[in-house]
Amino acid sequence: MKKQIIAWNPAAVKDPQIRKLLSTLGEHYPLVANGKGLELTPILGKKGLRVRRANGRAEVTAGTISQLARGVGMLLSGTVGKNRTVTEKTVFQTAGLMLDCCRNSVLKVDYVKEWLRRAALMGYNLMMLYTKDTYELPGEECFGYLRGRYAAAELKEIDEYAGRLGIEMVGCIQALGHLEPVLRWPRYRAITDTAAELLTTEEKSYELINKMLDFYGSVFKSRRIHLGMDETHGLGRGRYMDLNGYRRPFDIYIDHLNRVVGECNKRKLTPMIWSDMFFRMGSKTMAYYDTKAVTPQDIIDKIPREVQLTYWDYFHKDKEFYREWIQRHRKLGSLPVMASGIWTWPVFWYNHRQTVQTVRPCIEACIQEGVEEIIFTMWGDDGGYCDWSSALAGACYAAEKIFASGEPGDKLLEKKFAAICGGSYRAHVIAAEITQDTEKDKVSATAVLWDDPLLGIYRKDQEVNFGPGFWHRIAKHYRGLETALRKYPDGGAGSIRNIRGLIALLQSKIQANLAVAGAYGTRNKKQLASARKLIAKTIRATADFEKSCRKLWYVRNKTFGYEVMQIRLAGQAARWRELDQRLQDLADEKIDSIPELEEKTVERVGINSTYHFLATASVYF
Repeated sequence: MKKQIIAWNPAAVKDPQIRKLLSTLGEHYPLVANGKGLELTPILGKKGLRVRRANGRAEVTAGTISQLARGVGMLLSGTVGKNRTVTEKTVFQTAGLMLDCCRNSVLKVDYVKEWLRRAALMGYNLMMLYTKDTYELPGEECFGYLRGRYAAAELKEIDEYAGRLGIEMVGCIQALGHLEPVLRWPRYRAITDTAAELLTTEEKSYELINKMLDFYGSVFKSRRIHLGMDETHGLGRGRYMDLNGYRRPFDIYIDHLNRVVGECNKRKLTPMIWSDMFFRMGSKTMAYYDTKAVTPQDIIDKIPREVQLTYWDYFHKDKEFYREWIQRHRKLGSLPVMASGIWTWPVFWYNHRQTVQTVRPCIEACIQEGVEEIIFTMWGDDGGYCDWSSALAGACYAAEKIFASGEPGDKLLEKKFAAICGGSYRAHVIAAEITQDTEKDKVSATAVLWDDPLLGIYRKDQEVNFGPGFWHRIAKHYRGLETALRKYPDGGAGSIRNIRGLIALLQSKIQANLAVAGAYGTRNKKQLASARKLIAKTIRATADFEKSCRKLWYVRNKTFGYEVMQIRLAGQAARWRELDQRLQDLADEKIDSIPELEEKTVERVGINSTYHFLATASVYF
C-alpha cells in the first residue's frame, strides 16, 4: 500500500502540545514539517473527533491530544477518502492498554515507546505497565533482583514520551497479594503472610508499600495509581493466623485497603484496585463470577469512596453477563473501570478468536451501562513468551470497536493496521489459529510444545477427549497454516518468521510422536530407525526455534527472564535425546520396554497448557 504523506506547517501550529505530538510521530511516520503532502490543519478545542479531507488538505478537529492522534492515524491509513468528512464520538473518557512487565519479559524502553506511538494513533489515552516488583526501590536490593527492574529514570523517560502523545501513564503495582517474586527472599519473611500475600499486622509491610507509592508518585505525572490487591486467596490464613488467630478475610482486606488508601491520600494519589475479592470472599467457592456471592453490607459501607474498582473479565461471551456484573459493581458504590483482555497468555501468538469473542460483548455492555473507562490487559502468564507485537492486532480491533459504530470491517482493520503497525492484519488473524478452538477440535500450541516427549500428558489427554485421529487432523491444520502464511513477509508487528518456525516445530513434534507410537507398537527396527530420524529433525527444529525466540526477545525485552525459555527449550531437546536413546536401546534389545510409553489413560485427567503442568507429573520443587 502506498504511504500517505502528511505535511504540516510548524509556523501555523501554535499549540505546543500539538507540535510535540506531530514532531514525535514524524520521527517514525510520513508526517513531515514544511514538506509536500496532504496539508494538515490540526485544531484542539471541540468535543469528539472530526476529520475532513478536501482539495489536497485535511483538517482534524479534536477535543484532546489523543483524539487528534487518532485522527492522524485515520489520515495515514487512508480511511478518510477524498472530499469526505468523518466524525466520531465515544462514551469512553478513557481507553487504555496494560502490558504485563513482571512475568519474565520486561519490555525495553524503546519497545514501550513503539507501543505508545501505535496506541496513540489508534486513539488510546492511557497505558499501564504491570509491575509486581520490576521497579527499583531505595533500600530494597531484593526488589526486582535479577528480574530486569525499571530504574526511575527509565520510567520518567517513558512518561515524558507518553505525555507528548497524549497518553497518561498510570503506575500498576501490587500492594497486598501477587508479591511472590519478592516474598521468596528470606529478608522479607517478617512481612510474609502466605507465599503471595503481605502480613497486614506488620508495620514493615506498610513501610514497603509507602516506598512503592513514593516511587510511582515521583516517576509518573499522573496522580492515579493501580494498587492491584486481586486474587488474595490465602489472606489471613498463613502466618497471620499463626500470630493472630482466625479473622474474617473481608475484615482484614477492608482494613488494609483503607490504610493504604489513606497513604495514597497523603500523597494526593487516586487509587484503583481490582475488584474480584469483594465477590470472591462472599462466595463459598472463592469464585469471582459466582452469582450466589454476597458482599456484606458492613464491608460495602467501609469501601473508601475515592478508590476506583476495576472489574476484570476476560472470559465471558455474553453481553448480558457483563451488564449484570457492572450493575453488581454499582451496588458496591460506584461505576467500575472495565478491564477486558487482549489474549496474550499462555500463548506464543495472541489469541484472536478468544479476544474478539470476549471484547465485543464487553464493549457493547459497557456502552449500554454508561461505563466511561475501559482498559485492555495483556498478561504474560507462564513466562511472558508471547510475541507482544502480535497483540497489536487485538488492540487495533478493540480501538475500532470503541470508536466506530458497529462492528469494524476487515478492510478497515487491514488499512489501519498496515499504516500504524506496518504489518498485515489478515496475517495476524491467520497466525492466531495456531491455537485452535472449534466444535470439532481444540488444541493449544503452547501445550503441544511443552508436552514432554516421553510422558505425553497433553498428547494422551487429547487422544482420549477427541479420538485417535485427533493428531492427524491437527497436523493437517498446521500444514494449512504454514502454507497460508508463506505469502506474508516478516516484520512490522508480530514476527511471521518466528511463528512459522513454531508451526514447523509443532508439525515435526507431532510427526515424531506418531512415528514413535507406531514403531513402539510393532518393534520393527526400520520403523524405529525412521522414528529416530524424525526425532533428530525435531531436535534441530527446537534449536532453530530457540534461536528465533532469542533474537526476538533481545530486541524487545531486557535480557533478564530469557533464561526461563532457554532452560525449557533445552530441556525439551534433552528429553527428545533421552527418547532417542531409549529407542536405540530397544532396537539393540538392551531393554524390552519404555515404561512411559506403556502407561495409558482411558479417561481425561484434565490439563492446562502451562509448562509446569506438562513438563512432569512429579514434584519439581
